[in-house]
Amino acid sequence: MGAVEHLKTLCCLGLKPESAMIAVTPLLHEIIPHGWTRLVLMEPDATMGRGYSENPEAAAVFRERMWRFMDDPTSPWSMWMPYIHAIGIGWTLHMQGRRWLDTGWYREVEALIDACWLLDAMIGDAGRPLAFIVLSRPRSARPFTVDDVLRLDRLRPWLAHAFRRSNSCNAHQEDEALISTAGAPVRSGQLILTADAKLVFQTPGLEQRLRNLMGEPVNYTRYVPARDRLPAPVLKLLRQITGAANGASNAPPRMRISTAYGVLTLEAKWLVPTGTPPEDAARDPKSCLIAVTIDLHEHTIAHAARALRERGATPAQTKVGIQLALGKPKSVIADELGIQLSSVVDVTKRLYQTLDVHNSAELATKIWLGQKQDESRQDLRRAG
Repeated sequence: MGAVEHLKTLCCLGLKPESAMIAVTPLLHEIIPHGWTRLVLMEPDATMGRGYSENPEAAAVFRERMWRFMDDPTSPWSMWMPYIHAIGIGWTLHMQGRRWLDTGWYREVEALIDACWLLDAMIGDAGRPLAFIVLSRPRSARPFTVDDVLRLDRLRPWLAHAFRRSNSCNAHQEDEALISTAGAPVRSGQLILTADAKLVFQTPGLEQRLRNLMGEPVNYTRYVPARDRLPAPVLKLLRQITGAANGASNAPPRMRISTAYGVLTLEAKWLVPTGTPPEDAARDPKSCLIAVTIDLHEHTIAHAARALRERGATPAQTKVGIQLALGKPKSVIADELGIQLSSVVDVTKRLYQTLDVHNSAELATKIWLGQKQDESRQDLRRAG
C-alpha cells in the first residue's frame, strides 16, 4: 500500500498535533523526496507556536537570525501576512530564481541549515491557519516543480485533520500507561554538567527538547533568548546521581516523561574511564562531570502504526491492529472505528496472517517489543 494512504491513516489516529508532526515526516519524504522537513503549529491569533524540525539546529538559526529580514522584500517573510490570509502554497517558489542564492535570507539563514530550494504550504481549516510546513532540498538537488506542489496540495486536508488542536483532548488516554512502550528515538542530545549543575557543554539543537521539559513553547514569532536555567527533571537527575554516590539514594538516575511530542527519556552517567566503579568516581563529585542524555521517542500510537506498516499491514489493518495491541476487545474496536464487528473480525484474521501471529498478545509483543528483539538478535549475530 502506498505512502499516501498510510499518511491519511496516520492523520486520522487522533495523535496530538505535536506528535502528528513527527509521525507524518517520514511519509512526506516518500511522497515528495526532499532533504529535511520543518513544521510549525499556528496559535489562534495566527502567530507561530510549537514546531518540529528534522534539522536540530534550525530552531536556533531562525530564533537568532530571521528577525533582521522581516522588512526585506527579497525575504520569504515579506509575504507572511498575505500568505496567512490566503492559506497559500508555494509562496516562495517565485523567489527562487537566478538571484535567490545571492539574497541575504539564503546566505544567512537557509545555507546554514543545508536548505536551498523550498516548498512551503499553509495548512488551514475553515479559513483559519492551523500550521505551515516547509520541505527543503540542498543546493545540489533539483528545485521543486509544479508536480511537487500538486502532491503536497492533495495532502493538505489530511494534514489539517491531524494538526487540529481539538485532537489534544481526544488523544489516546493510553499515553501514560504505555509510556514504557515508546518507539525509537527520533532526536537525541546530551548535556555535560558539573555536579553542582553548571553547564559545560550542550549538543547543538538540544534547546527545543529542554523547552519541552520546561513546558515552554518554541516561539518563532518574536525573539526569545535561550533559557538560563536547567529544567527541573535534569536537576532531579543530578540530585539522584550525586545522592547515590553519597549513599543517600538508591534510585537509578534515569526517567521517562510523557510530552505532547512523545516520550522524553533522560539518563545521567558519570563521565569516567570505562570500567571505573561509580562509587570510586563519585567519592569526590566536585571533580567529576556528569553526562545527561536526552532522547525524544516517537509517540506510542505512531510507533505502532510504523511497526505495522513496516511488517506489511494495510491502512485498514493498521487501524484495527493498533487497537488490538492496546488490549481492546473486537466489539469495542468496532464501536470506536464505526465499522461492523464482522469487518473487525475479518481484518484481524488477515492481519494475523500478514504478521504471522495467532492472537492479540503475540501481536502486541511484535509491536511493542519487536524492535528490541531485532536489536538483540543483531547483537547475538555480531557476538557469534
